Amino acid sequence: MKSSSNPRQQILETASQLFYQKGIQKVGINEIIANSNVAKRTLYRHFASKDELIEAVMKHRATEWLHWFETAVSDRGNTAKERLLATFDVLREWYASPDFRGCPFINAVLEIADTSHPAHDVSVAVRESIRLQIKDLAEQAGVKDSESFSQQYLLLIGGASLMATIEGVDGGAGYAQQALSTLIDSSIK
Repeated sequence: MKSSSNPRQQILETASQLFYQKGIQKVGINEIIANSNVAKRTLYRHFASKDELIEAVMKHRATEWLHWFETAVSDRGNTAKERLLATFDVLREWYASPDFRGCPFINAVLEIADTSHPAHDVSVAVRESIRLQIKDLAEQAGVKDSESFSQQYLLLIGGASLMATIEGVDGGAGYAQQALSTLIDSSIK
């Protein structure tokens, strides 16, 4: 696991890795304590319950993932259309990484299955952040109905992510990119 001199950060990073690798429900507090090399008292001083830790981990992952995605997309392509298409190049690389185990936000929603759990709200917020980024790029590219376009994009990214998770290959990103190209061309003003 990662090593941090800040106990709270160490707990967050350790729990994040364990939750992603094994699943939120399969990882207990004792495993997080053992792997983060902190005392039980230290963990509970920072997080009063496992649910509080789950929420903090989800927020931590959301911040990191959204920053990574936005930076990776903005570094590719000279036009908004090129950056829109490049989103699936970025995702393809993520899907192909050896530690990819699905979208952590989709995983959390499916695993917890409680819409009142704070992890659900974090996952919805991530989805909305992606949608707004895509909506902005679509507007820059001259897409007629950027609202509808951004919702359709979310279907593509969700499908590609699930395909990569289920099949263990990154091919869904290519199919989604082809569909996105068709969608863009049919939606330009």
